[in-house]
Amino acid sequence: MDLGGALRAIADCSVLDDADAVAGYVVDWTGRWRGGPAIVARPRTVEAVARVVRACAAAGVPVVPQGGNTGLVAGAVPPAGAVVLSLTGLDAIGEVADGAVVAGAGVTLAALESFAAARGLTCGLSLASGESATVGGAAATNAGGAEVLRYGTARARIAGLRAVLPDGAVLDRRRPPPKDNTGYDLVGQLVGSEGTLAVITDVTWRLDPAPRARTVVALALPSVPDAVAAVPALRGLPGLLALEWSDGAAVARVAAHLDAPAPLPTDGCWVFAELDAPLSDAAALADLLPDDRIAVAEAEDRARLWRFRARTTEAVNAAGVPVKLDVGVPLAGFAAALEAISGAVRDVGDAAAVAVEPVLFGHLAEGNVHVNLLPGPSVPDRRFPEELAARLEAAVLERVLAAGGTISAEHGIGRAKRAWLPRQRGAEQVALMRRIKAAWDPAGLLNPGALVDGAASGENGRLQ
Repeated sequence: MDLGGALRAIADCSVLDDADAVAGYVVDWTGRWRGGPAIVARPRTVEAVARVVRACAAAGVPVVPQGGNTGLVAGAVPPAGAVVLSLTGLDAIGEVADGAVVAGAGVTLAALESFAAARGLTCGLSLASGESATVGGAAATNAGGAEVLRYGTARARIAGLRAVLPDGAVLDRRRPPPKDNTGYDLVGQLVGSEGTLAVITDVTWRLDPAPRARTVVALALPSVPDAVAAVPALRGLPGLLALEWSDGAAVARVAAHLDAPAPLPTDGCWVFAELDAPLSDAAALADLLPDDRIAVAEAEDRARLWRFRARTTEAVNAAGVPVKLDVGVPLAGFAAALEAISGAVRDVGDAAAVAVEPVLFGHLAEGNVHVNLLPGPSVPDRRFPEELAARLEAAVLERVLAAGGTISAEHGIGRAKRAWLPRQRGAEQVALMRRIKAAWDPAGLLNPGALVDGAASGENGRLQ
């Protein structure tokens, strides 16, 4: 069967197979993970998606759904010979009804938020990658972000969806009744399934009233234990939307990247609190720290202050190819876990005679840590050899598990963490996940290698 010809014959679908044209679809956002040669199908309608999936099923060819390709665990990186199903062409947004809107899988989170803001609403999901990350990708990975504290993860935002099943049939649950107790929650099953069960094409997204005002407070605390100790008081702030943290060294890196002096000392740990409240409501914070350790801002000044947290990933990526890990640990052991992680990373680097520069930040309220490990200037191409990258990754994840944490707080399992899933969830739960996968996708053609089946990463970051 000439699959390329069959895909080109599908109306409302373009096809790319030239190596240069598909280059951006086979490597992940970090540049660390790279897949094999692939065909890229770019449908613009749900029917075209269904026809692509049917054609691939008939040919026995794997399909890898892809949105903005901003994931960090190689979940959308294709194995050799697969068809990448790019959903960015499904970019329509419907009308608001019953507090929700149907948005195509290719709508970016920034576009959805702009749509909502024009109506005095918010989509409630804020990601640093929001200009590229899509609604479909957020649903498939159950994305979190800065405002989970107020609005929850993507699962809490999604009231319904439509998806193409592995045989090309269409499951339509875009507008289920608010009270619908008629069997298994198929929508909930697909949210967070990482494209392994079905291809999400539309999402019914709940919208909330937009914050009446936004104020950002930055606190430069002496240490991580001090930051953790401040959490109960910070949770009591009026209209708390987000509670973030950054290691002082991470803030200093952002300041250098932006060529903008940090407004507070960077010798400890910064905490950022964003409030749905005017500046006057944050006045009580003035008693928490000396004036040179606290900054409060709103309107345009808010954006200038918030960037010292929001642009951390940009600053990291500008310095090299990092080992990126998204983990979570209980707040009660947060400081000790960070110390253990830093020590383990340092030991691995010392043993290999390679400088490792940790950049740590994340979502404080949930005990979420974004671990970014950069090679020192002496490392060629500022990129760790893959064998060393794997040892660093293992050192971090071992300490996270020892602390009773999670190997993935936000970004999912993808291909990069698949071998660690049994350590987190246990053999019985992983076996159950495999049975669920087999029930939805008996031929195993949807995103093989991600989450629960297929091979793990190979040499030099290439996925086998």
